[in-house]
Amino acid sequence: MISEFCVRSDSEEQTRTIAGTIARFFHSGDVIILDGDLGAGKTCFVKGFTEGVRARDPVNSPTFSIANFYRTDVTDILHIDLYRISTVDEFNDLGLHDYFEQSVVLIEWGKKFATSMEDYIIISLAINGDTTRTLTFTNQCDKYESVMDELKKILKGDILC
Repeated sequence: MISEFCVRSDSEEQTRTIAGTIARFFHSGDVIILDGDLGAGKTCFVKGFTEGVRARDPVNSPTFSIANFYRTDVTDILHIDLYRISTVDEFNDLGLHDYFEQSVVLIEWGKKFATSMEDYIIISLAINGDTTRTLTFTNQCDKYESVMDELKKILKGDILC
């Protein structure tokens, strides 16, 4: 069952707060694909998410390193940036799938490889102005159905995107 809702962020700080608020709902083995244009706030979202689970490592965009790990008291976070990866074979050759079960996985530019993954939520960040963003949460699998219901409640999401 496909479910979708949107929330609005009026600042970078609010985007980080949204991400930090939802972080507690995700556990090792969960995958979140972050979609959006350059400058939409994907890395900002990751910073807020890691703050929400009290990561001990600073967050940096892994555009050139492809992947970064952040340690927390609960689980590791695997932050992947697939901007420079062109094919599913390239993605698979990275060997990062081996870490999916032991980490919460946040993938920037991952929508182009979504079909190679089983269960995931997509969070699309759309630029609406200098600081305003619309975050659209989309789920297409049973695994995240109850999580999406909870997120929609706590974020006061609008089903009409």
